[in-house]
Amino acid sequence: MPYALIRQRFTDYTRWRTAFDSVTEVRRAAGMNLVFVALNAADQQEAIVLFEVTDPQKAREHAGSQLLADAHQRAGVIDGSSHTLLLHGVQ
Repeated sequence: MPYALIRQRFTDYTRWRTAFDSVTEVRRAAGMNLVFVALNAADQQEAIVLFEVTDPQKAREHAGSQLLADAHQRAGVIDGSSHTLLLHGVQ
């Protein structure tokens, strides 16, 4: 199963989380199911998010969408701080 691990910094957690939650249904429609959200223990203004990806093509389209760019702006994501790793789970 593919996964997406996303790291991004923000200016205010509450603002970030509100914007993050506002696109939950859009992410689900893009085949991205939330596994967990955590804050970096060394930097409380950095979120680490893991998604299970059921449709990689839709997830890629979502990642490049204007809707997501707008959500990042509303969230106060710091420019250049968002990094995504695509992973394949192994046992």
